[in-house]
Amino acid sequence: MAVSQCQHQVKEFADLIAEKYDTDVKYAIHPVAGRMPGHMNVLLAEANVPYEQLIEMDEINPEFPDCDVALVIGANDTTNPAARSGEGPLAGMPIIDADAARTVVIIKRSLSVGYAGVDNDLFYMDKTMMLFGDGKAMMTGLNNAIKES
Repeated sequence: MAVSQCQHQVKEFADLIAEKYDTDVKYAIHPVAGRMPGHMNVLLAEANVPYEQLIEMDEINPEFPDCDVALVIGANDTTNPAARSGEGPLAGMPIIDADAARTVVIIKRSLSVGYAGVDNDLFYMDKTMMLFGDGKAMMTGLNNAIKES
């Protein structure tokens, strides 16, 4: 989200699905997501996301098993279930438990690895759908599809 500066499109998406499908929207925030700690909070605040919807990782993780859809934008190491294995460069790193949601939609430019140099197992799960492209362009497309449906 930080690289493509799509925070306004993300907010629009949340507003559209909350209104159209009467759904509860929350933003899971990993403490080191973005270019610096707190970066995602700043970007989402800029897009006027209500502070109450910004949920810290430790608080939101238990909710993922009850989550219908987790939309992940650009994240790699911070959502990689390999961190739970106890082995490799991600061993023990806390992650957003997006893999516990019923369906996962990931927007990324490619399947490339993150800073740790490890493939993200989440990308290859049966319940995961990958949308390849720029975050802003992909979110704009999703928003337009919702408006047209």
